[in-house]
Amino acid sequence: MYKLILITLLFSFSAISNAQEISVNESFENITEIEVNVVFSDVEVEAVSGNSVLVDAYLQWSNSKDEYEIKTYKRGTTLYVEVDHPRNSRGNTSGKFHIKAPALTDVKVNSVSGNIIISGIGQRLVKLNTVSGNIDAAKIGGDLKGNTVSGDISARDIKGHLNLSTISGDQDISDVDGNFKGSSISGDFRINNLKGNKEISTISGSVR
Repeated sequence: MYKLILITLLFSFSAISNAQEISVNESFENITEIEVNVVFSDVEVEAVSGNSVLVDAYLQWSNSKDEYEIKTYKRGTTLYVEVDHPRNSRGNTSGKFHIKAPALTDVKVNSVSGNIIISGIGQRLVKLNTVSGNIDAAKIGGDLKGNTVSGDISARDIKGHLNLSTISGDQDISDVDGNFKGSSISGDFRINNLKGNKEISTISGSVR
């Protein structure tokens, strides 16, 4: 029994010590829109004072044969943050992207298994897409569109229109100035203080 525990601990230590990691910490000026494209990483975007956009991110993976790269580049006034990853990756992977931007910055985030947290951002449109991750959005200055398959969505204090779509995830919304359009198959809807009209499509989910 003790030999088994020792072997397990040694194996875990070996996996941790052999982990590969990269990170970026960069600042950008004159940005009006940010587009983030990742696979397994969590993404957090928050508003800060000033005119700079700050990107603080890391990736960590266990397979030393895999190669990952964090790419950041500008086209006009749009900042792109992306992950270049192998097609067939094996082993454990994790990551976190923390972005600080001026409040009037529009944001698009595309992820697969990562959670998305966004607060205090948006002038015209904030668009968030993930597959199995959750979406948490608060204090959005314009319209918000959110899509997930099995994750839950929480949207609070939305100044524009709200458009949400899930398959099995629940939708919890409150304090929306515009209209709300929501669709789901088995997820539930919880709605509080909606000033605009609502249009809801669901099969087996409840609405309250």
